[in-house]
Amino acid sequence: MRRSTKKFLILILGLLFTYFYCEFLIYYITIAQCYWPALEKIDKTQYLKALVLADTHLLGPFRGHWLDKWRREFQMHQAFQAIITIHQPEVVFFLGDLFDEGEWTNEKQFQDYVDRFHKLFALPEDVRIHVVAGNHDIGFHNNIRSNSAKRFVNMLQASSVQHLTIKDSHFILINSMALHGDMCDLCVDARKSIDNISELLNCAKNVNECKNEQKTLNYTPPIIMQHFPMYRLSDAICTEPDSPPLPEKYKRFRIKIDALSQEATRYLIAKLKPRAVFGGHTHHGCLVEHSYQDENVEFIEYSVPSFSWRNRPDPKFMLVSISPHAYSVNKCRLPEEGTIVLSALIMIFSLISVLSLMRTIGR
Repeated sequence: MRRSTKKFLILILGLLFTYFYCEFLIYYITIAQCYWPALEKIDKTQYLKALVLADTHLLGPFRGHWLDKWRREFQMHQAFQAIITIHQPEVVFFLGDLFDEGEWTNEKQFQDYVDRFHKLFALPEDVRIHVVAGNHDIGFHNNIRSNSAKRFVNMLQASSVQHLTIKDSHFILINSMALHGDMCDLCVDARKSIDNISELLNCAKNVNECKNEQKTLNYTPPIIMQHFPMYRLSDAICTEPDSPPLPEKYKRFRIKIDALSQEATRYLIAKLKPRAVFGGHTHHGCLVEHSYQDENVEFIEYSVPSFSWRNRPDPKFMLVSISPHAYSVNKCRLPEEGTIVLSALIMIFSLISVLSLMRTIGR
């Protein structure tokens, strides 16, 4: 084989391997470093493996460059498929803002959005997916058009309040925009559903609280999944490494826009008495310990960082091991964009160095 042909083949193979590593293999290497958190000895039939994601913000027809749109969706698809392949969750929760422009789209555009979402985040048939609405999906409370909330429910099978029982663990999925506290139809229906769920849980906990012909359940404190954080004044209390940077951390929250109101938070605590709460919306990580002595309720609230490289250079996801009476959380990272770029540069530089060395040795 001629020396020039050999060098050309090495160049092509080197470039192909660089592409394979930076656009495929690096996701598997990074994601494989995370693991399902351990629980105490439990019955395996009650052990649930849940993947929790937030704020994918798929670009729509109005904003963003097509190249940025393609790139971010390619990254999220590769990362998501690596997670499913390596960790094999049993259920996946998306905590709102699936889309970036959902509230502005017409019916056809929104249907295209939904189809693209299912294509990017394709799952095996035995893995269940559950989503909650975010403000970018249907709009903030005062900007929700008459059909936007309804079509989200119909196309994604995601009513404003969902009560799921999976392996004897209860999950309450809530549309945060339905907790505004006024008499809008969305808010009234949501409160009625939460009241009904509260009665079911109280009946399961204490038979004396049961009404006639009420469905009986095995009681465990539920886990709340929603888009907004619970009431807090800002992210100043957040100490996680991926919490908001300064000075954003101390920016005061707009209540009912950046977080639930204090009234809505107290209402959820009193009615549902959760053992954990997961939310998104801020795009950053936060861990908040809640204690309500009057309700005899203590729990941890987890803010799940965004899964998109558009929102942060180091997207995250959570692996949550759950049993009826315990749970454990691992926050997992995806490869940073800077790491991907640096890896590509190093590999290309190494390839050029090898080819140059071959030329020198040949001489």
